[in-house]
This record gives sequence, structure tokens and C-alpha cells, in this order.
Amino acid sequence: MLTLSKKLTRTAIAAASLALVTACSSGTGGLAPLQSASTAELRVAPGDKVRIAVQDLEPVSGDYTIDETGSISVPLIQQVKVSGMTYSEMEGAIALALAEKDVLKNPNVTVQPLELRPVYIMGEVRQPGEYAYRQGLTVFAAISMAGGYTYRAQTDEVAITRTVGDENVTGTADEDTPIMPGDRIRIYERWF
Repeated sequence: MLTLSKKLTRTAIAAASLALVTACSSGTGGLAPLQSASTAELRVAPGDKVRIAVQDLEPVSGDYTIDETGSISVPLIQQVKVSGMTYSEMEGAIALALAEKDVLKNPNVTVQPLELRPVYIMGEVRQPGEYAYRQGLTVFAAISMAGGYTYRAQTDEVAITRTVGDENVTGTADEDTPIMPGDRIRIYERWF
């Protein structure tokens, strides 16, 4: 017959083993949920390609790529720093630069996204890699683009690393979480 202290020792060992197994079963253990970003507030960043149209000013209208410094070089107004701006803020910055250089008095500027930073899907999916971003993309749709989960995948939660301002933020997400351009999605392996 086991003594009370032996029973308590076995119970403590079993509890510690269970806690260890539970911690090992989740690669996202300890991560906070990712703060959801509004897709309406899509912000430009280096590597994005945009189309700029300025009414009555053909030399400025065209396709531009935001360089590594977060700027675009626009004829007649030179460099314009746009990284981190929404598309409407970018329109305002270009219109202001055109007005300050006396190119146009009341410029009518339109900016549209052409090609945004790709998303990266890593881990337990059939085809990990780089995929083109499209508006309305969710974790579920991104995993589908990557061929779906492998049989070892932890399917209830993924980790997403997103650049917010000048820093990378990593958090957990579920399949309904919206994806932003440049997100890095990691699907972990379940252990048991």
C-alpha cells in the first residue's frame, strides 16, 4: 500500500508531466493574440507598387515603387516620403508637394495599390513559401493558397509576425484573422 507522501509525489510528477506536455503541444504558447488591423487602413511600405494619377498633369501620373527609404521620386516635385501613410494620406502629401512647388494650385491626386508586399507562410503547410497579397485575405485563405495543413499541423491557432511602424509584432491568430501585406504566418507542429 502506498503511503500518502508517495501518492502526493506521484501526483506532483504526473501534474508536472502534464504541464510539460501541454506546453510542448503549442508553438504559440505564451504569445498574446495579434491586434487586428483594419483593412480599410491599409498603409504603404517599401516594396509596394502604386499608381498615381494627377488630373491635368501627365508627367506625374504613372506607376511607382516605394523605395527602401519609404519614398517615391515624382517628376516635378522630387522625393516624397510616404511610408506608413494610408492611401488618402499619400494623396494629400503629393497634392501638398505639387501646390508648394507651384506646379498646380488645386491638384486632384488619386493613388491606387498595384502590387503590395507578399505574405509568407511557413511551417506545417503543404507548400510553404511567398504568396501574393490580395485584399480581404484571411489566415484561412492564406493556408488554402499554401495547399492546406499537413497532418501534423496545429490547426486551432497560428502565429503571425507583422511590421507595425518600425517594429515587428508577433501574436496568435485564428483562421478568421485578416492578413496584411508583408505578414509572416507560421503554422506550428502539434506534438500529440
